[in-house]
Amino acid sequence: MKQLYFLFFCLIAIQPLKAQQILEVPGLNEFAKIDTSSYSVLPSGRYVRPAGNTIRITDDPFGLSISPNKKWAITIHNAAFTRIDLINQKAKRFPEFGTPDKNSPYGKSSFLGIVFDSKSESFYLSGGDAGNVHQVDIETGRVLRTISIDGIIGDKNFQDSFASDMAIVPETHELFVLDQANFRMVRIDLNTGNLKSSTPTGRIPFGITLSPDHRFAFIANVGMYAYPLVKGTTPENLQSQYIPHHPYGNDTKESREGTRVAGKEIPGLGDPRADEAMSVYQIDLRTNQNVQIYKPGFQIGEMVEEMEVVGGSSPNSIAVGSQYVYVSNATNDNIAVIDYRSKKILTHIPIQFSKPLDKRRGYLPFGLTLSKDEKTLYVTLLGLNALAIIDVASQKTKGFIPTGWGPTRVKLSEDEKTIYVTSCRGYGAGPNGGAGYVAPKQGTYIGDVQLGTFQSIPVPTATELAKLTQVVQNNTYVVKDGSIRGNKTFSLAKPGQSPIKHIVYITKENRTYDEFFGQFKGANGDSTLARYGMNRTVYEKNKTIKNVDVSPNHQQIAKAFSMSDNFYCDSDASIHGHHWMMGVIPNEWVETNSSVSKTGKIFSEAPGRRRPGSTGSMDPEDYAEIGGIWEALERKNISFYNFGEANETGHVREDWSDTLTGAGHIVMVPMQKALFSKTSHNYAGFNTSIPDQFRVQQFETEFTEKWLRGKEKMPSLVTIQLPNDHGGDLDSTAGFPFRSLFMADNDLALGRMLQFLSHTPYWKNMLVIVTEDDPQGGVDHIDAHRSILMMAGPYVKRDYISHRHANFGSILRVIYTLLGVPAVNHYDQTASVLDDFFTETPNFKPYQFSFPDKRIFDADKTMIRYNRSIDWRKIKKTVEMDDEDEQRKNH
Repeated sequence: MKQLYFLFFCLIAIQPLKAQQILEVPGLNEFAKIDTSSYSVLPSGRYVRPAGNTIRITDDPFGLSISPNKKWAITIHNAAFTRIDLINQKAKRFPEFGTPDKNSPYGKSSFLGIVFDSKSESFYLSGGDAGNVHQVDIETGRVLRTISIDGIIGDKNFQDSFASDMAIVPETHELFVLDQANFRMVRIDLNTGNLKSSTPTGRIPFGITLSPDHRFAFIANVGMYAYPLVKGTTPENLQSQYIPHHPYGNDTKESREGTRVAGKEIPGLGDPRADEAMSVYQIDLRTNQNVQIYKPGFQIGEMVEEMEVVGGSSPNSIAVGSQYVYVSNATNDNIAVIDYRSKKILTHIPIQFSKPLDKRRGYLPFGLTLSKDEKTLYVTLLGLNALAIIDVASQKTKGFIPTGWGPTRVKLSEDEKTIYVTSCRGYGAGPNGGAGYVAPKQGTYIGDVQLGTFQSIPVPTATELAKLTQVVQNNTYVVKDGSIRGNKTFSLAKPGQSPIKHIVYITKENRTYDEFFGQFKGANGDSTLARYGMNRTVYEKNKTIKNVDVSPNHQQIAKAFSMSDNFYCDSDASIHGHHWMMGVIPNEWVETNSSVSKTGKIFSEAPGRRRPGSTGSMDPEDYAEIGGIWEALERKNISFYNFGEANETGHVREDWSDTLTGAGHIVMVPMQKALFSKTSHNYAGFNTSIPDQFRVQQFETEFTEKWLRGKEKMPSLVTIQLPNDHGGDLDSTAGFPFRSLFMADNDLALGRMLQFLSHTPYWKNMLVIVTEDDPQGGVDHIDAHRSILMMAGPYVKRDYISHRHANFGSILRVIYTLLGVPAVNHYDQTASVLDDFFTETPNFKPYQFSFPDKRIFDADKTMIRYNRSIDWRKIKKTVEMDDEDEQRKNH
């Protein structure tokens, strides 16, 4: 009996320890680095150790083809391609680095599609935005001919085409090209270059594959809607037709049927579950007719694992066997299996990596290929940095192979003994500036310095695959003892029970760490890069001012509270950043769409020319299965409100007078349903023509009316976009004769915002988080992704520098933990825990802002065009928040 009692108490003692186990990235205590001989540390804190032989190539290789003679591999990039000698493992870029896109012989845009001719002497390359196809000589890279897919077919004249993925039938000398602008498949006679037929597809056709007998073509469509203009819009009345915000939330009565905004009639988008949306088309090539439409993956509104699906499945790539079609559903982390003989979806094969992570989603299956015996599928996982190998018969994931960052495409050698894999970001970026830095020939911009990779991997045995799978897991996360982490302020064991009840999440635009904090004492910075720091020289053309304090509030906030010198944006640019920071991993459509030069034509008859450009907002093509931070909070009935985030789509107008939201909308793109009713319609989001001083006034006014004088309590989460550190066009009349003044404007606005917040009654229970959406505007001596993270509030440590590796997932993990919300995706689930920022002993002292150097920045001048002034005396005399003991004494 005593032994039983002893066992019982041991079980009680052991169980809490198991419950306290947490997952974190392996690079928790490391700075980002590139080490091709060992392992690289990514901005996420995950490791990269690609298997096999790895060659670094141009970034974003989203198309891959192997020549019939097995001598060459070709990868496609924007306005360029890379030829890889498979025998000697050498790569050559065409054109050479340094050639402007506009001067590329392949046009300024090329996209997804590459196929070889039967003799391996030339290949066909899709011309993307130009709506054409180039035949290119493999030896010289010379363009042999160009075929436009614009033109008359039947009784219709197709224009403004956008050439995408392709397939070829050498025996009949036919090429099949997807046109993302006109939502169709074009059939070309290669003997004559003539267009033979045009077959409608679903919206934004993305991937094409032919059946082995060439009877059928299968098209994967990633589009959700055909986006209309405000009704009645013409080129003549365009400027009067813009509305000041998104017209409706997605999948609402208004978005389906239409509505009215600002007195204008807004067309509806229809049902997001329509056949044309996120579908697979089966086209009979004998008749050029579609014979079946499939809707793979989970559908919007469906309940999956007790949560409602809000994002489409994003079917993107296809592998075809003698009877079955396999479709990668990026959003759902599964592979659809279609019997194309009986024309039925049979099942979905889930990607099974790790039980703690599988339910979180975000592996993002993308490229795939099928073995000749049709027993094995190889799938690139864009979000896991790995290649999955799936046994078709058992529908089980056999194992994983480590790749570069963001694997895109996979092919097999003829003998199927070698796997070829491309990755869009390779080993990461590394530094792009600093003392002693030597700029590479491709330049120092983050998107250029960050090269892609091409891997040649021997097909592993079962034993080897097991070892490689363990490498992938070790690259992704480590298991930590959570029982010794955190404190009463930030408790992993008791999420949602912190004294912090209100979080303000401020995002700024496009800056690196060293630009602000390269001089900061005690931190890992390079003072030679601190152009927005203290005691700097500011110049523009012939005018120079010395000893300027450009960002005194950033320096003051970092010193007064806490900052990180080891934080990284996962993003390269805004299109990625506003996804990552709001809890959505950019999918294959976002990545490819952002990598290609494209032209919007809102009056075109090609509906795809009004497709979203996805910049500061998420569009329906981008949504994750269960959404991001907004949907996570809504599921838990946690209040939130948004100032300026998610209001910028690809076709907005951004004039200085668009002050209600910063954007005028003419193409009707919906906002996330959870966010639409909780977003301010009187706060300017991204628009650098509007000063941040104007935004502060908007913010303070609405905050005061709603949560100080009004009956509502401040929400648990408030998001704010404060974008002017991005920089904009110089305009002396508007108060911006120097480029650095955009930074000064942003700095003063941030200081004013924090002063205002710290003098409200909510300050006692508040946390303010400040970061950037991406780092593309600057340089850094550690990594081009390194950026700003500051935290402020009574429960944040004072004068503290965190050296713990951090990324957007880390910020979200802070928010989710404090508010008691489960992680949404596997990056949030494994992100580093930033408990080191917090203290149990609060310091309620409010913040007082400082002015940037008035020799360069006159805040009052920025408000003249708006006929407004700034009452600095009133602002400076802000009454400190109520102190209960002082109030009791006075009473």
